[in-house]
Amino acid sequence: MYCNVAGSGPTFPVAARVAERYRTWLSSVGMFSHVGYDAYNAALDETRADIAAFVGDPGGAAHVALTQSATDGLNTLIGGMKLPFRMPRRPGALIVTTAEEHGSALMPTFQRRIRGDRVRVIAHRDDASFLCELRTLFAGEASALVISLVSCKSGKVLPVAEAARIAHASGGLVIVDCAQAAGVIAIDVHALGADAYAFLGYKWLHGPLGVGALWVRDLDRFEVLRLGWRSQTAMDLEGNITLRTDAARFETGTVDAGAYVGLRQTLAVHRTPAGAVAGPPAVAVTLAAGAGLLAAVLARRVSGRNPGGPSGISAGPVAGPGVPAVGGGRRGGRASDGFADRDRCLAN
Repeated sequence: MYCNVAGSGPTFPVAARVAERYRTWLSSVGMFSHVGYDAYNAALDETRADIAAFVGDPGGAAHVALTQSATDGLNTLIGGMKLPFRMPRRPGALIVTTAEEHGSALMPTFQRRIRGDRVRVIAHRDDASFLCELRTLFAGEASALVISLVSCKSGKVLPVAEAARIAHASGGLVIVDCAQAAGVIAIDVHALGADAYAFLGYKWLHGPLGVGALWVRDLDRFEVLRLGWRSQTAMDLEGNITLRTDAARFETGTVDAGAYVGLRQTLAVHRTPAGAVAGPPAVAVTLAAGAGLLAAVLARRVSGRNPGGPSGISAGPVAGPGVPAVGGGRRGGRASDGFADRDRCLAN
């Protein structure tokens, strides 16, 4: 039995407070003022950096694009795959996926058929037989694999690292849906070895709704199919577009920066060791069950809020120097300094 209630996981109260305080502050200075615009972009830059570190790629912010959900990220990645035709006499590329996938991964995968690609859905009964079937498919004509790290249907942790090695041995591309994994098990994008990953900031992470991210190893293996002002650094009336050189080329328009600041606080809570955070038990309780065992995952409500800062972000006990300031640190005496210097994340 697997009782999956991740979709109803409540937002950490501290993350909700931080997000709302940031929205209020940004509104007070005006997002497109010189102060607000710099702070808006800095908040997104810092979120990418925090996400990269959280998924095992410290310093890898250039590999991260912000999205509105895992569904958003999966559509971007699956739709953008550049796939070779391994069987010239057969139309399209063969994409392999599993019967454990959420519809948000299956639908964009099936949608590739309008380009002439083919899709094969395989079952996961056990790791050995699953990997054996993958070897057969990639020894033949398979070009890509779309797979979950944790199944939304059964709670299984799928053998992603082994599957990625099999696909890569034949030059295949691997996309991993981490929607059910983030916040439950540790994720290391390099150890798992896939080419791209899709995440969200809520469910098991308990961050604000409407936030997510994707991580891409090699930008050249994915087309940019949706474009907006955040995708480019230059364009002209002849249609010449210079894309950003980092993964933010997959981002499009204006987003709620406050929600991403709330996500930073959420990640800080997850980095804080249990017991290091003071305060009463949280109202956020997530229930999960596997093999008939029901486990309660308790988040603790954070104390130590700094009421003087615009974000209300909480300062907890931190081991070591270098606690990041939300808002990007000191900015040469501008009005954003008060926000940056007074409000700090929980953990480094």
